[in-house]
Amino acid sequence: MVAKESKDRSNDMNVPEQTSEIISLYDVLNKKILYISPPLPGHRGIDMEEIIKNPSIIREKLYPEDADRLFQLFESPSSSPCEMDYQIKGEERWLRTTFIPITDPSGNVLKVLNFTREITYWRKRGQYAEKTNQMNLCSQIAAGFAHEIRNPLTTIKGFLQLMYQDKSDIYQQMIIQETERIESIINEFLMLAQPYPGQDFILINVKDIVGDIFLTINPQASESNIKVFMTGGKNLPSVNGSPEQIKQALLNLIKNAIQAMPLGGTLYISVAKVDEGVSIMIKDEGTGISPEKLSRLGIPFYSNKEEGAGLGIMISRQIIKNHQGTVTFESEIGKGTIVEVILPSADVSDLQEN
Repeated sequence: MVAKESKDRSNDMNVPEQTSEIISLYDVLNKKILYISPPLPGHRGIDMEEIIKNPSIIREKLYPEDADRLFQLFESPSSSPCEMDYQIKGEERWLRTTFIPITDPSGNVLKVLNFTREITYWRKRGQYAEKTNQMNLCSQIAAGFAHEIRNPLTTIKGFLQLMYQDKSDIYQQMIIQETERIESIINEFLMLAQPYPGQDFILINVKDIVGDIFLTINPQASESNIKVFMTGGKNLPSVNGSPEQIKQALLNLIKNAIQAMPLGGTLYISVAKVDEGVSIMIKDEGTGISPEKLSRLGIPFYSNKEEGAGLGIMISRQIIKNHQGTVTFESEIGKGTIVEVILPSADVSDLQEN
């Protein structure tokens, strides 16, 4: 009955049947869908007849927070037109629904006319442009900041080494080590401004680097009641790059995984051969990241941590990018996060020619 009624109403309204958008009409008072335009190739996997019969099935295709907001706009609509962007669960697809209220003479909303269209292309294009602009700005800030600090720091480090000649004095050596650590952080900032020079790359074994990181972070993980398991593949190809830079990038990502498990858990680190080269997988059992926050990872000065500066992931991504690699994130609230770093295998013949 509902489906037949919706078709009759479509004829009365003269709604176009072929359009790049899905058009629907919602009855606010009776809380039911009166009409939905026919399914289109661009909106695959959406059964219009089933949605008319049972609108709640839309929830199954959306993330909970998006579904709640969408249904709120239907059931308690604004008296003014508005829009909402939302993502299809488990897919890199984005939709935008425009809500146009239909009111009575007193201003009460009786029905809502909706236009839904796919905006995946524009969403990705906008995010890419935004991240590019932010990265360029942060690169300029990082370069100026790093150069201004590195010059006086070099002077301080030189005089400290002249003053503290006693290698057995633990406090003197600690001061020098911490100064060198500051210098290392400054160099990380410079990574945001300019790529690591490729001519300084060497052939490296990623499994050895991950093994060194395992020895470094295991004591910290144990103190946080976290067990770390590491597995390494066989016949791994060599990678062309900077051992220090790759180690820093992976260390940032692994520390994030540890910090995501404040109550303890298990951290899995695996190294494997893939078609592109070498894959480093980091899997935690932490709190997880919402889709909205996941899409913002790596944005300068955005962090999931209350006291975080948001630079760790950004620096890691830049380092891996400079090595022609990729970093991807998968996460689910309450189930943890998986980070995969893929580094291309080295072209040994090119290295030998150089």
